[in-house]
Amino acid sequence: MSSSRYTLTACGADGVIAVHEPLAALAATEVQVAVDYSMVSPGTERHYLQQVRETGEQLPLGYCAAGVVSAVGPEVEGVQPGDRVVAMGWKIATHSNWIQVPQRLVCKVPPPLTQDQAILATLGATAVHAVDRAQLQAGEQILVVGMGLVGKMLSLVAACHGARIWVADLNPAAIDPGLPVQVLDLLAEPGAMAGQFTRIFLCIDADISALFPRLLALLNPQGNGAGRSRLVNVGRVSLTLELSPQMGNIDIINVSRCGNGYRDDAYHHGRKSVQCPAGEATVERNIARCLDYLVACRDWLEHLQRVEMDLGQALAHYNGAAFFAPGINLIKHLSLIHI
Repeated sequence: MSSSRYTLTACGADGVIAVHEPLAALAATEVQVAVDYSMVSPGTERHYLQQVRETGEQLPLGYCAAGVVSAVGPEVEGVQPGDRVVAMGWKIATHSNWIQVPQRLVCKVPPPLTQDQAILATLGATAVHAVDRAQLQAGEQILVVGMGLVGKMLSLVAACHGARIWVADLNPAAIDPGLPVQVLDLLAEPGAMAGQFTRIFLCIDADISALFPRLLALLNPQGNGAGRSRLVNVGRVSLTLELSPQMGNIDIINVSRCGNGYRDDAYHHGRKSVQCPAGEATVERNIARCLDYLVACRDWLEHLQRVEMDLGQALAHYNGAAFFAPGINLIKHLSLIHI
């Protein structure tokens, strides 16, 4: 195998380049993966690219990958060389041809899924966590605002929970044709849709001050019979908010990342445990659950738009004015060997 790797890295005003470096020694609790695909998370990566341009620092990009295990540390359990896996982790499962990932951020891919399908479970774990935090019940009518990758995965996971799904996006191209969803025009007056939703999920990066009253009008003031209606943020939103009795009884929920234990290095490596609130799960459990949902909803996957690109094409997108198109953007990596 190769003793070095490349990583797509944001380098201040110089933009994004492929940085080559030696592979570090594999830790006892790490899994080494020869990467087939990494997946771009446009909203998150655009956010950090803007920060890096201002600070001038270097930042390795990407946190979603799929590939084949090439080696494991002596304390790793559950995977072995030759296994197909998905992996995640900020500054860990980067846009690289080789990655070394703590054992709890790696999950085996079930046989029905291809690698380009299974990789969706990494970012999809955030959708699983959001549905848990929303306490979504079967039969509820929900609205997903923003049909980027997180919005697509949230819609799929909600469908597996038996929800009736409406979606909205200011960019019509972001809504994949053929999906079993209804489309709502957020710029139109609520009309007959007023009070029809018990859960609204925000999967956007925007100021929603002007939109907020319209969202409130869409929520059912009576809730779902078991709990209050909920506005659930899964993105990065800002707003000027005045809380008052006139707002009515609603719950506002903020969802952080993809499950309990994420961004805790000791937990990633298996050196500590975490206790989850009732109804929630750990990051590795959410990845595994999302893989199961992908298997159950493989008919959805046929409708999701994909763009597959090589390293040079990916760099052109990162450094171009248009950035990445809506949908699933996969970078194909050519590692020197596969077990």
